[in-house]
Amino acid sequence: MLHKFLTRPAVIVAALVIAGCGGGTNNQQAPAASGSGTSGGAASTASADKNAYPVFPNADAGADPAVTAEQGGKGFTGEGWETNTSFDLIGDPRAVKGGVIREAQPDYPATLRYIGPNLSIWNATLHSLAYESLLGLHPTSLEYIPVLATHWQVGADKMTFRFRIDPNARFSDNTPVTAEDVVATWKLYTDKSVQDPLRNAIFSKYEEPVAESKYIVRVKSKEAGWTGLYYFSGLPIYPAHVLKGITGAQYIKEWNDKMLPGSGPYAVGPADLDKGNAVHIRRRKDYWAEKYRRNIGTANFDEIREVVVRDPNLEFEMVKRGDLDYYNVRRAATWVQELEFDKIQNGLMQKRKVWNHEPQSIQGIALNTRRAPYDDVKVRKALRHLFNREQMIEKLMFGQYLMLNSAFPGSMYENTNNEKLKYDPQEAVKLLTEAGWKDRNAQGQLVKNGQPLAVELLYYDRQFERYFTIFQDDLRKVGITLNLRYTTPETAFKLLDEQQFGMFMVGWGGGGPFPEPEQFFASAQADQKSSGNVTGFKDKRADEIIQLYSKEFDVKKRAVLLRELDGIYVGQHEYIFQWYAPYTRILYWNKFGQPKGIITRIGDYRDPLSMWWVDPQKNADLEAAMRDPSKKLAVGPLEDKYWLDFQRTEEEQNPSNVSTGSNNTTK
Repeated sequence: MLHKFLTRPAVIVAALVIAGCGGGTNNQQAPAASGSGTSGGAASTASADKNAYPVFPNADAGADPAVTAEQGGKGFTGEGWETNTSFDLIGDPRAVKGGVIREAQPDYPATLRYIGPNLSIWNATLHSLAYESLLGLHPTSLEYIPVLATHWQVGADKMTFRFRIDPNARFSDNTPVTAEDVVATWKLYTDKSVQDPLRNAIFSKYEEPVAESKYIVRVKSKEAGWTGLYYFSGLPIYPAHVLKGITGAQYIKEWNDKMLPGSGPYAVGPADLDKGNAVHIRRRKDYWAEKYRRNIGTANFDEIREVVVRDPNLEFEMVKRGDLDYYNVRRAATWVQELEFDKIQNGLMQKRKVWNHEPQSIQGIALNTRRAPYDDVKVRKALRHLFNREQMIEKLMFGQYLMLNSAFPGSMYENTNNEKLKYDPQEAVKLLTEAGWKDRNAQGQLVKNGQPLAVELLYYDRQFERYFTIFQDDLRKVGITLNLRYTTPETAFKLLDEQQFGMFMVGWGGGGPFPEPEQFFASAQADQKSSGNVTGFKDKRADEIIQLYSKEFDVKKRAVLLRELDGIYVGQHEYIFQWYAPYTRILYWNKFGQPKGIITRIGDYRDPLSMWWVDPQKNADLEAAMRDPSKKLAVGPLEDKYWLDFQRTEEEQNPSNVSTGSNNTTK
């Protein structure tokens, strides 16, 4: 599970929220009425032609008549500006609005914010539903597409950017989105009292934005580079009239358990919070951009319901009972051994392994180099040699995973020359001896200066205990004591933010389609609380590469730079690397409509919450099958490789113009 990353709430389908369960059902009932009572929507004969769906329907209908066309008001021509009106549909126009989808969360969120301390992937996904940025990235082509801004300009200096706000854009309190909102959001993100050093660092690289008019905002980056447009256009915009007079410190306190009005398709109000138990995320009936091409076939469920289920075994039983609609199959053992029960065999439930090009990142055990003994690179490398991942993949995960040897696994950014460490206790003991751990006490423990070698591993998911006990035993055999420390996710993330750990089990999300190394590898982030550089990594050449990377517009040249960075970072052994999978495994009740590919090209297990819908016919068939055990439904294919086939076709048709930056694994 991911702790925290700087996400672009840019791809319109976005990263989605974990949903939860509804009322209990028994085995003789259809899964709670989460799919019933659909409120209508597109017909199954809806046109698949993108041109049937305007990029800007009713253009400028909401414009302030006092604002001239030259100032971005009604009649604005866009001459001399950029836009994109040729992009393909993202969702499926056959989708029907309505219904509820229920999924589990392992803990109640510590906050509803997505800036400041105590954040997790939940906050990123929630905000991608409730807030919008100036521009988005199309999940298939990775082109910029309009969101809150209809048009944009990049100055000749490649440092100055202008955006024209859509006059139709509205927050959930029905106030218009304006240039002043962009300015106010930037001020919040650069306020040091908001306790978010990463966002402070990134957005402080811009001069204060200027509201040229109600609908046109200008900003200048302090340095040239491709990240100038990328980061600023991905800033989620908050309402200035609510932020007025609020400092960063006030914001993280006063808005910890409530949300600012957003311009996105979903909202969470006070009545939607069942403290400690559930969060109800509700679709706005007055969403201003529902008919825009970028949103056709997306944001379909009336409610995304999340319930806290702290026991993963209970979560699995709840989905089988029908108390949950959808389940991300995280364990290989579950996938291989536990998904042959009757509801799957009879088609009432479906299981899928979906292959795509989701960006991958680090999964492993982070070593806090600010503390001994993790400050010694030889000790760190020895610990890597004592983590028997080959055995774990083969015996516990049925060979379902690939060994991870990079911070950018399976991508064009991976340095294939990275040392591929394997389980080797003898080499580990040799390294420990060189590090001064050569003597032993009466209990057989390695000692140095009279102190035994002991390490502690902080974790929050009990499903990993079977791996950690193997690790613990292998460490004991060479004379190292491993203390396993389990806490709740909320506590674990707080300790991680405060750097109060020795070793920490973490799985970083891949983030956006283009790596953002500053948050993980910049020396300036190493000693900042709540930063992504959790290990305390510092390296002068790495900092130079990060600066060069941010300025380089050529994607292929950026890849060369990151491969060098990857080699430097992996060579410092600051993570005990584990494994990764270039696919998503899911289990769900057979009542959902789905787009081609099931999820987006670069999406993950969260995409269904935005891309799927309750299909009325499938839902009726499921309810009939639940009433009559003799009825069976179609069992679909186990694997879906639509996006792998898509890329092969793309390469054959135009090999010089293939989207880059995503996972290249095509196994």
